[in-house]
Amino acid sequence: MPRKRPNRQELLDAKLSELAALIKDISPHARVEISRVQYEDEDAHIDVYTSFPMNREEVRQLEATLGERCNDILLETGLFIIGAVRD
Repeated sequence: MPRKRPNRQELLDAKLSELAALIKDISPHARVEISRVQYEDEDAHIDVYTSFPMNREEVRQLEATLGERCNDILLETGLFIIGAVRD
């Protein structure tokens, strides 16, 4: 029996979980907030709040990694997830 392809919502859930796990791997003390509010054509927002002091280079690396993965997800799936690291 062929496997059922996930619908868009299931795929979004999986990708948001993947992003949250990636963030926690890089910064275990970070707080991750996910919003599914759509303002334009985005599917979700993921905001990262670092509760543990990180130097500028660590923050840049986290931003770059999150941004790259969000871009990859867009190209792979068409899901537009906006990721941001907040103060």
